[in-house]
Amino acid sequence: MIKANKKNKLKQILPLLLFTFSFSFGQKTESENSLLDKTLRKDSIISEFTVLYNLTNTIHPGQFMFCTEKEFNKTYLNLRNSIKSDLSIVDYYKLTATLLAKIKDGHTAADRSNISKLLNDNPVFPFSIYKISNSFYLDKTTKENKDFTGCKILKINGENINTIVNEIQKYIHLEGRNETGLNVRFKNFPFYYFIYNQSENFKIEYLDSNNDKKNIDLKGVKFEDFTKIITENIEPLSTEFRNNGIAILKFHSFENGYNEVDRKKAEKQLDAFFAKADDLKITDLILDLRGNSGGSADIANYLFSYLTNRPYYYFDYTGAKFNSVKEWKHFAQYPDNIEEINLDETKFKNGLNCNTETDGTDNWWFEKQQNKPNFFKGKISVLINGACFSTTGHLLALLKDNNIGIFYGEYTQGSNYSNAGGQAFVLPYSKTLVWIPTFQYKMRTANFKYDPKGIKPDFEIQIQPNDLKANFDRQLDFTIKQIERENLRSNILNKK
Repeated sequence: MIKANKKNKLKQILPLLLFTFSFSFGQKTESENSLLDKTLRKDSIISEFTVLYNLTNTIHPGQFMFCTEKEFNKTYLNLRNSIKSDLSIVDYYKLTATLLAKIKDGHTAADRSNISKLLNDNPVFPFSIYKISNSFYLDKTTKENKDFTGCKILKINGENINTIVNEIQKYIHLEGRNETGLNVRFKNFPFYYFIYNQSENFKIEYLDSNNDKKNIDLKGVKFEDFTKIITENIEPLSTEFRNNGIAILKFHSFENGYNEVDRKKAEKQLDAFFAKADDLKITDLILDLRGNSGGSADIANYLFSYLTNRPYYYFDYTGAKFNSVKEWKHFAQYPDNIEEINLDETKFKNGLNCNTETDGTDNWWFEKQQNKPNFFKGKISVLINGACFSTTGHLLALLKDNNIGIFYGEYTQGSNYSNAGGQAFVLPYSKTLVWIPTFQYKMRTANFKYDPKGIKPDFEIQIQPNDLKANFDRQLDFTIKQIERENLRSNILNKK
């Protein structure tokens, strides 16, 4: 039977996107040259690449949702046959990342933390980039280069930006046919550009604010320094009450549900927030989930219990592709966390061995959940973007299924399912960590209309280039003005 066994194992099996990768290759690890030195032997890599292929075929529960078996096999054979000599760490990352990205699953990826660590002192491209419509714009950077933020990129080192992105996208993992998630990945564009081209100096052709074509030559910035620029120290949960009857509840992450102390703290914060909303007679709630890439189902479920006016169910099933773990669990980073499945206690559904119900108390997600007595009774507006994924997608699917809230922003990556499991696997020769889902989690959302691009907002609001420079929150501003317009219209009608 697929089960969490103990409640504290929930964090190991429930979906999350916030990978904290840590892998090593066992070769050189002290200088950036070790990234490019061909230290990985051809024959060993070919053999190991076959291990990765077989492991993926054995355990990935959603392997062929967006990629046919024929397409996957063709990609594998082309990549395997391309290994003509010994490889560098960067070369091998391209192969593993490309194979896993072919599956089009946001939880399936080759680990990149070791490359990032080795890259720390290396000069890299000094900007993140942001896609708006079909163009790319310079975004996060150092103080010295901030004047270029919001400028449209045309070329880097003589190459068209679209050509560069098309190549880089081959080894970027996104969910299904989602496109908005690319901006999440390109927040760390210097990493991906280094994988593509190891230049340390950059000639950038761009359009300035007057739409005039310009060129500038810039030196790279240390990758470690750039990482500090894009690192955000944001509380998982924050609240705001405004004078116009609007309250804002921002959940940056649901990871605070994994630790019991943090979970209890978050629950108390939610209790206090909704109690105060009652006292202040708040009529409009803005639930801001932008940037929330998932975490603990406990907290997402606790939040939803304040947003619905009736009892509900959470998961429909948790399902595994494999019948037994004996032949492959030794590859797992933490093999003791992988248990056998009791096939007598599962149902075969959607090609998976599924657990759909339980008589125990550990698996709360199959039992009927009760809404809070003081659930929010006003209007709900939900802010979403391409970073909304995994557990956040589950919550949004519940909201959609129950016709709760109006959605503003951009398509999400997450939806009413996810392939996850919180488990990494160590490849035997290079010691590369790869993240391959072991379970599929499907929400009990009978009325939900699935879209392979993600969950679509009711009001699609695209960030504009000037917003990047001015740090203007167009989506929140639009939502507040929309609420105020609706309230004004309602007041006028009531007076009549």
